[in-house]
Amino acid sequence: MSNVLGFLNIHVEEAVNYWISTYYVESEEYQKRKYIPGYMEAHRNESILLCKHALANLDAVPNSVEIGEDRFDMETSLEDIVSNHTSFYTAIIEFLFIHYLKGSLDCTKEDLFETILKFRKMEGISLQGLISGYAAKGAHMS
Repeated sequence: MSNVLGFLNIHVEEAVNYWISTYYVESEEYQKRKYIPGYMEAHRNESILLCKHALANLDAVPNSVEIGEDRFDMETSLEDIVSNHTSFYTAIIEFLFIHYLKGSLDCTKEDLFETILKFRKMEGISLQGLISGYAAKGAHMS
């Protein structure tokens, strides 16, 4: 495991918290559910588990079709799903850069850039799954 992935694996909860506090709190999905008891903690835990799963094997992108179906059932708009998804990856990359610039992430530039490229590839593949799941669920409801 590269230094970048090792660092992120250790700090996955902190990275997810960064995403939630920086981006997710602005989402339509969050605004609709922020007062539902236990929702935020369940969503945070789900995000941490998915991130840990992805870090365990970057080549096996987590199946996001079910998440797309779930978000359809939650009546989250497709626009918000895409926004939340891309903001998650943006937040992870920002988190890594913040720590790289502070010196708390000890790695080479090449390792950081390679990891970012892997994340971008994962982002695209998993976004396709999200949209497929959302669209398939919508087609069944029509």
